[in-house]
Amino acid sequence: MRALKNRFAALTGRVSPVVWAISTEGFLTRLGFSMVGFVLPLYALSLGMSLSEVGLLYALRTATVFLVKPLMGRAADRWGKKPTLIVAVILRCLMGLLFVFAYLPWHLYLLRILHGAMTAARDPSAAALIAEHGGKKRMASSYAWYATARDVGRSIGFGFAGLLVQATGSYRAVFLVAFLTSCAALFTVFRYVREDSEPEAIAAPERPAEPLAYRTLLPYAGFALLIAGSAEMMLGLFPVIATQYAGMTEAQAGMAASLSTIAILIAGPLFGWLSDRTDRRVVLGVRSCANTVSSLLYILLPTFGGFVAARLMDDTGKAAFKPTWGAVLAEVSAADPARRARTITFIDSAYTLGEMAAPLLAAALLSGFGLAAMLGVRILLALATEVHSVRMFHKTP
Repeated sequence: MRALKNRFAALTGRVSPVVWAISTEGFLTRLGFSMVGFVLPLYALSLGMSLSEVGLLYALRTATVFLVKPLMGRAADRWGKKPTLIVAVILRCLMGLLFVFAYLPWHLYLLRILHGAMTAARDPSAAALIAEHGGKKRMASSYAWYATARDVGRSIGFGFAGLLVQATGSYRAVFLVAFLTSCAALFTVFRYVREDSEPEAIAAPERPAEPLAYRTLLPYAGFALLIAGSAEMMLGLFPVIATQYAGMTEAQAGMAASLSTIAILIAGPLFGWLSDRTDRRVVLGVRSCANTVSSLLYILLPTFGGFVAARLMDDTGKAAFKPTWGAVLAEVSAADPARRARTITFIDSAYTLGEMAAPLLAAALLSGFGLAAMLGVRILLALATEVHSVRMFHKTP
């Protein structure tokens, strides 16, 4: 046990303070807004919205991210990553407060647009800051701590949201907590995140005259699009499927989602460590495998235990994918440090496109053909992703 503690201290001690600060911000904001994400489809249904409209609600936020993110990538490169991150967290505070007063469907649509603008401003800045401060030999591990903090916040938020709604019978109590956690995250960014201007100053005289080489980035963008297409089909639909198809209460659905914290705490740092020391192509393949197995579990075991197992598998795949993918983006963007945020944004926008299309496709399949058909398509997309991964990454050293 002492050896394990020493090993953990050695691993965490090498993580940059900036990475810790961004991870803390990610935990706090994801804690609050995973609660919003959990209750939002249920709240929308209570306002008389249809299942297809719920899918549109999630797609609208993602569409905004897709449209706004390239502008935010340029802003982060030009005016600084920390200022752009601060603007994003301020928007998140405002959004959390406005949700408390949302009681009509169009209010939710408007807030989802604001949510998309906030995410578009936040993600490129956070990813670029970690790429600068993560350290070349431990890049995946740095992204792992960041992703683990966010995913743990998400899982805890799901569980707390279900219990809070069950106890109070009020969705607005959840929205208020989201506002308070966002305010705490804002303080963290102001106080502890710093941005080194030195890398930009060195890179500026060496900045190439030609435009960003988008063609070389297309294979990575294609992979991101496919992986999002299968992974994000469950986005926003888990509480609906758990309550309407598996017969769970809101509290049970939240607990099923929250129990995946166990997998995240173990898998995130473990796969980050493995990615820094082994073949990253193998670690990336875990995501497609997890999507396939979890989909089968959702179909074959529509019970509380089955959904817990499926959710554990899903989040294990996410925990394996995120730090490894972050390290890949950091390596690709390192070729042009002055335009690091724009490079990351271009590739990540393809993931956003898949994230936008997936809930619409899932909601349409769920409404028209049922749960088995929707998850069957998810399995096919996961297999197609793995084929693309083998073809693309095996061509790179």
